[in-house]
Amino acid sequence: MTGASGFIGSHLVRALAASGGRPVRALVRSDAAADRVRAVAPGAEVVRGDLVDGDEAGLRAAAAGCAVVFHLAGLYRGSAASMEAANVGGTTRLLAALDPGARLVLVSSTSVYGWHQDWPADHATPPRPESAYGRSKLAAEDLARARTDGPVVVVRPTITYGPGDTEGMLPRVARLLARRIRRFPGTGDNRVHLIHVDDLVAALVVLGSRGDGVFVLGGPSATPFRHVLELLASGAGLPPPAFGVPTGVLRPLARGLESSWAAARLPGEPLLTAHSVDVATRDRAYSWARASAELAWSPKISVETGVPDTGAWLAAAGRAGKAPRTVPGFEPGRPEGEAAALGFDWRGYVDDPDEGLGTVYERFALRDVLESAVARTGATSVLHAPLFGMMGFPGLDAVFLARQGVRVGLLDIDAERLEAVRAQWAELGLEPETHLVDGPDPRTWPETLSQRYDLVFSFAALWWFDEPWAVLAAQARWADKGVLSCVPNRNVFMRMRARLWHKDLFERLNEEALDPRAQTAAGEELGLRAVGTGLFDIPPFPDTSVPLAKVVRSLVPHRKAAPASTPDGAESDAAEGAWAWSILPHLRGDDDEMEARISRLTVLERHLPASVAPGLAHHRYTLFVPDHTAHENGE
Repeated sequence: MTGASGFIGSHLVRALAASGGRPVRALVRSDAAADRVRAVAPGAEVVRGDLVDGDEAGLRAAAAGCAVVFHLAGLYRGSAASMEAANVGGTTRLLAALDPGARLVLVSSTSVYGWHQDWPADHATPPRPESAYGRSKLAAEDLARARTDGPVVVVRPTITYGPGDTEGMLPRVARLLARRIRRFPGTGDNRVHLIHVDDLVAALVVLGSRGDGVFVLGGPSATPFRHVLELLASGAGLPPPAFGVPTGVLRPLARGLESSWAAARLPGEPLLTAHSVDVATRDRAYSWARASAELAWSPKISVETGVPDTGAWLAAAGRAGKAPRTVPGFEPGRPEGEAAALGFDWRGYVDDPDEGLGTVYERFALRDVLESAVARTGATSVLHAPLFGMMGFPGLDAVFLARQGVRVGLLDIDAERLEAVRAQWAELGLEPETHLVDGPDPRTWPETLSQRYDLVFSFAALWWFDEPWAVLAAQARWADKGVLSCVPNRNVFMRMRARLWHKDLFERLNEEALDPRAQTAAGEELGLRAVGTGLFDIPPFPDTSVPLAKVVRSLVPHRKAAPASTPDGAESDAAEGAWAWSILPHLRGDDDEMEARISRLTVLERHLPASVAPGLAHHRYTLFVPDHTAHENGE
């Protein structure tokens, strides 16, 4: 079974393992995914493998001896290329790995039908996908149905919901209602067709042993969207929804937001997308008559029962109706198993290193803070742990120290990211020491590393963790002379960011980690004494989290513009009509003037009244040293 750690997969693997009929093997990409499978299905065998990037020999070994293969792994959100790679490429690799004669049950989607059909659609209705996701799922279906050495079943479930779903339609709506966002597009009279996960799993278990071809699976009936949302709000104890936002306004706005989001390489997806507008406003319905006639299956759970129960689960599992974080730092749309890789999406910066002026500015500001901490502690070795946290290409902030002769180590929880950062250092002619720790739970990190370090620092990383003080504890174990903790400073700019363009992200970040008093108290509990604290990175330039050049390029992609006005000497990008910033030309020695240009921009920080700085500063730091007095007193 693939996708066993996901929402539907976790229910199915539990049911298969509990049946006791045949042993169950789950293919997972990470230790975190393996833990989730073992938690719901202790009797299942768990093997590591990667359908997108893994080696074919490993996949063949994983599939060897399996008489039935359930293929649920895939990608629902993200770029068209990423969905193609996961849904089509992953299916291609899986098909090549199957034993001859093995039965394949491929879980697809009713998205293959698109929005314009004679409803209800059934197994014989010609697909007409209108989204990148629908096209990728139909391509995967075509690959599977072309198989000649074993039986194939294609399952097209409607929108699936139930306990355990944290990123589907219902939890997303619940989060909106919890934030008092009550007005939705359209009239709410359009039908949506839901199926409860328990009903879907019951059908999949049957299809594991009989049936062939295409089966559409849905709940008892299609239901007006308004009624579904009212049932959800009632079960979750949230305010009821209202409708009336014109779709003619929302669709072009959504397309513009998606273009800006993609251009800026932001994680996840914007709050409003063209697909989400379609999901909320398009009418559709489906028929499961074939499954009833040939499998003796019919759905048992109505929306009147299942949706309020799901709303109650969401309310009980999280605060104010917000769905819980099953894995810290989970990003919707990332392939299964990548949830453990906390932090912003860094991959886009490999091809387009434009970070925005704000990110480059804060790199120089952090350099000064780091150099001060090194001087104060007398450190000759520094560990950046963990190396992620801020926007832009991660793990480059200790390059300045390495160039000064300081021994540098880099630590991460994501092997792919750590290797990409190491390769970037190699391009700069540097070879840092690297350390890979197992997973996002800092309580599992080792007591000691293969090398010792005088100073350990992190930049904007703590708030990605559910337990930031456990991260601080690990840093304290690895540091001989000091720990430098740099975190975002809560101010009006952060509130604007949380409300306007990073709403979903801020639901997952842990702002407790930004409380300086809580951090100092946590340090004291660990035998650390705060010997220095302060604000830096003033002012927070607005393109820190949304690089201006990328947004402009997304808005005017087909015409050249005159060079944009730039602050004090920044190089303009006439071809794209925007100016771009990256630290890499400076680190490579190709832009010796960058530091001087940045220095001229620090005039406000140098002359800002102390009473105003807390309201503008983007970051704050705390330098801890071991409290030897506390240890001598036996504390």
